[in-house]
Amino acid sequence: MKSKARKIKLSPKARYQRPVATDIMPFEVPPSFSNSGFFAFLMRLEVKISRWGKDKAVRWVAPDDRFDDSFQLIFRLSDKSSKNFRTVTEIHDGKSLSIREWRISSNWTMPFNFRISHKETEFRQLSVIHPQAQMFVAEFYQLHAPEILYHCSKSNFSIRFPASVAKSVRYKDRLFNENVGNSDDSIEEAGKEYEGSGSYFTYSKYSNIFKFYENYAYLNAERKFGSLYKLDVSSCFDSIYTHSIAWATLGQEVAKENIKRLDTTFGGKFDRLLRELNRGETNGIVIGPEFSRVFAEIILQDVDRSLEQVLLDEHGFSNRVDYEVFRYVDDYFVFCDREEVGLYVKRHLSELLKLVKLTLSSEKSEFYERPIITPLTIAKNRISSCLAERIVTKIEKKSDPDGGDDIDYFSCKIQAKSLIVDFKAALKESGVKYKDVLNYTLATVERKVNFIFRKFKANHDAHKDYRELVSAILGLLEFSAFVYAAQPRVNFTVRLTRIIAIIVDKLHEVEVERDLKDRVFKFIFDSINRHIKHTPHDRFHEVETLYLLLALNKLGRGYRIPEPNIATFVGLDVSDAGDYSFKRHMSYFSISVCLLYVRNQARYGKLRDFLEAEIKKKFDDRRAYLHQDSELVIAALDLQCCPYISQGLKEYIASSYGIEVARLPLLQRSAPYWFTNWENFDLSRELDKKRAREVY
Repeated sequence: MKSKARKIKLSPKARYQRPVATDIMPFEVPPSFSNSGFFAFLMRLEVKISRWGKDKAVRWVAPDDRFDDSFQLIFRLSDKSSKNFRTVTEIHDGKSLSIREWRISSNWTMPFNFRISHKETEFRQLSVIHPQAQMFVAEFYQLHAPEILYHCSKSNFSIRFPASVAKSVRYKDRLFNENVGNSDDSIEEAGKEYEGSGSYFTYSKYSNIFKFYENYAYLNAERKFGSLYKLDVSSCFDSIYTHSIAWATLGQEVAKENIKRLDTTFGGKFDRLLRELNRGETNGIVIGPEFSRVFAEIILQDVDRSLEQVLLDEHGFSNRVDYEVFRYVDDYFVFCDREEVGLYVKRHLSELLKLVKLTLSSEKSEFYERPIITPLTIAKNRISSCLAERIVTKIEKKSDPDGGDDIDYFSCKIQAKSLIVDFKAALKESGVKYKDVLNYTLATVERKVNFIFRKFKANHDAHKDYRELVSAILGLLEFSAFVYAAQPRVNFTVRLTRIIAIIVDKLHEVEVERDLKDRVFKFIFDSINRHIKHTPHDRFHEVETLYLLLALNKLGRGYRIPEPNIATFVGLDVSDAGDYSFKRHMSYFSISVCLLYVRNQARYGKLRDFLEAEIKKKFDDRRAYLHQDSELVIAALDLQCCPYISQGLKEYIASSYGIEVARLPLLQRSAPYWFTNWENFDLSRELDKKRAREVY
């Protein structure tokens, strides 16, 4: 097809592809797995979704066909006939660029689902969506961000909702420094400046529920009203009926009477997007990505508005006068004075939720009377006090070895045994469970670790007591390992892994002598090994184990795990002859983390051979879904850049997708890495990135 030139105004840098980096990946994925490489690829080639008649097409900037195989693999592209493929020349900022555009044959994909432990006897299924679907989400955000913001601004109850599109370019000036957001903010808050991007939108009003508890709005509501009802939507994301997005945006009656016309509306398009990336499902949406929370927010905003109206129309109750309601994602906080008001709110809320096929959880319904202080608040205060009492820090004056005035000397002692006893007493007396306070507790320990190292580093070299430092760090590790073992879940594992990574890095940084450092490393090694051995080796605890395996890798070559132990840790059966087997398919998470751990080391040759066989079996057994299956497409891309598997296996995977062996080098050079940074993985850096995307 003949090329033609057309002048196009480009959108702000990174804005179009940005949701792929910010709103797609679940927080709980292993730290070695991210969208960083894929996002860089999309940015470099300025990849966008365009329209080709009634179909979608993918377009990218390239002078030739060197990237065609990558796009064919990601987007399930059909033949290159003129009805499906074209090249054009466009003028951007005075430069002539060659644009390649290819029609997409199908939008339907299957997410890569994985499970994490959620309650004592329950699990939660989270999802990584197909790379193609990730670009469809980016396109939807680009086209419909104003409508998302509009439909998320209707509720007077919501305290976590998209407020504006976050800035994609930032200047570190005086205003930036005055309004800089905290690195612990899980999403970007409206009115704050951020050096890194944690979310596509800025959010009002709270990035974390605990900030609400400590805010004036909560305290003022308690002052005005004597009672608090806490209500929770049961299995919100599992239960959402995708068509209800159209009901929320158009009105239920209008939507039902105009079903055939919904596809062209904002709600209809959002509904179709969520269904297409989830194998066509209408009951339930994928859990984990931020865009799913945006979807749910629009539906619940409409419920909020209806609830406020029905309370006024039927009972004459006004918000902030007769009651005050706050909603954080799917948790409702109802403040009131009279019991009948609270019961009416609960009854009407239950009825309105049923209209969108949601229900209130009877298990999580709680009631408090003034003084409104929850057991969780009591426990947090007690834990804060015992941490302050048992982590004893002191600053005293000592003589300056260089002959100047006396200088400050920092010292620290940890009473680990007493701290553990006090912690257990705090939980017992307040009646809360480990899971309710572990994130708070480990976050506090992390801050203490950073504080201790910062103060120790400031000491004069002549006054640095390395034995005292190591003793204090061992005390904090002993406490952290104890509390974590009581309720090992992924978000707590992230905290523990971050504590370990900080300690390892800081011990190197302050140049602690080898013998003392080994005391700490051995404690970490023994604690993690002991914990993993006693953890069920099943798919519900897989991600926690992978985090800890990477934490062990941080200790260095002197603390390598024997091959059979690694196999056992990731759920493989080891026969008496030392052969490995697996009753089901290993997930790509386990495969990639194992490869990252064993690398090319000869001592792990047998396990590496098993992993190669397992990869081949995975592609063979699911050949019917090669292009739709998110896990397979992600693995197919990722493994082409992996230096730890054979060229023969790479050729086999590529040929499965119809890629010629002669063109394989082009596919392998199309990106330095995709989802796993095989040769430059840095655990500390990846954990720091997760600080911007903490679970809500």
